[in-house]
Amino acid sequence: MKIISIITARSGSKGIPHKNIRDLGGIPLLGWVVKAVSKSKLSNKIILSTDSEEYFKIASSFNNEIIFHKRTPKLAEDVPTELVLLDIIDKFNEFFDDDAIIVVVQPTTPFVSHIDIDMCIEKLIKNPHMNSCITVKEVTEHPEWVINKKENFDDIGECVDLSGSLSVRQNLKKRWIANGGAYVVKKSFLEKNKKIRDEKNTLVCEMSKMKSLDIDEEDDFIICELLANSGLMNPE
Repeated sequence: MKIISIITARSGSKGIPHKNIRDLGGIPLLGWVVKAVSKSKLSNKIILSTDSEEYFKIASSFNNEIIFHKRTPKLAEDVPTELVLLDIIDKFNEFFDDDAIIVVVQPTTPFVSHIDIDMCIEKLIKNPHMNSCITVKEVTEHPEWVINKKENFDDIGECVDLSGSLSVRQNLKKRWIANGGAYVVKKSFLEKNKKIRDEKNTLVCEMSKMKSLDIDEEDDFIICELLANSGLMNPE
């Protein structure tokens, strides 16, 4: 069984230009996840999928054994991750066997660790009937408490009746949301379904809210920067 880790990091970002290589605590975002994946005890190979020679040079400075998947102009656009992975399987077919497991990691969740990554891989291996495992964080903004905007009104909301048990957090159903840290999927499932997670049944590895910070906007980066500079978060 081959376990191939793939870091996806295209250079085009509309929200924060070149955010994948922006400095965070003295290290580019890309460097954080390269360090994490490089410490994995289970991964056999690491592939960086990017459209940028500069990004590959930066990644190689943290691990000179990383393999370069140069994206085509079409794949350098904002396209589904599945298309990128299928192109990698096609171009590097010799790296994969029939039972291969693919691990997808993104620089925008910089605090994911090798422990989180290996936990996902181990869970999938120990549950052969399952097809995917992803890192998640618990949802604390419960849908039951959401105030929906009333149609045709700008400042009037509609709420669920919380006079009963719904007002107590402990009574509400536990929910998770993918945090972007790691997606682990069987190659056979990906090729057949063109998906990186089994929507009906997927294994989850819960990460803390702090480690789950995902950088989409400038405010997200500021929070991550404060944590990195404080020493509370270090590259793993």
